[in-house]
Amino acid sequence: MRDLVNWKDHVVEYPNRFTQSESGGYTTLEKAPGTIQQQGTPQNATNFNTMDLAAFEAMLMASECTRNINHLDDSVTGLQGEVIEATLTNTQEYPFNNSQQTLQITTPRNTKDYTVVPEIVSVSGGAVGDFEISDKLLNGFKIQYTGSADSVTVRCYVRGGI
Repeated sequence: MRDLVNWKDHVVEYPNRFTQSESGGYTTLEKAPGTIQQQGTPQNATNFNTMDLAAFEAMLMASECTRNINHLDDSVTGLQGEVIEATLTNTQEYPFNNSQQTLQITTPRNTKDYTVVPEIVSVSGGAVGDFEISDKLLNGFKIQYTGSADSVTVRCYVRGGI
């Protein structure tokens, strides 16, 4: 890392003083600032390149911070997940069951590596049995129960996959 350039103004005794001389019909003006009270910092490629490099490094650091914040936001969104509620119905006699239903995920996932945790809200007409989650896609999945119930309202907690 380069050291900081401590910029200094060039300070002279008479900043706007000039001398005038005439030669061959021409008038020439030359600076006559008097004594230098403080030598200014040179305006050269080394000093300006240091500023460019510092600005570039700041931009890279800001980009990396933004990338990290977006990654954390995705992680938090994946942890919070979403809740989907649905009512599954079965019109067949036990042991047969046609309760399978496709549920849509409102926030599409980046991978199919997400979890679905079902929670029973209400049941009518028999036992629920087990829940089966199948055919996971980035924007949805299929769910069914294996029991003899006529109707089951289920709340699904979808987490991960982002």
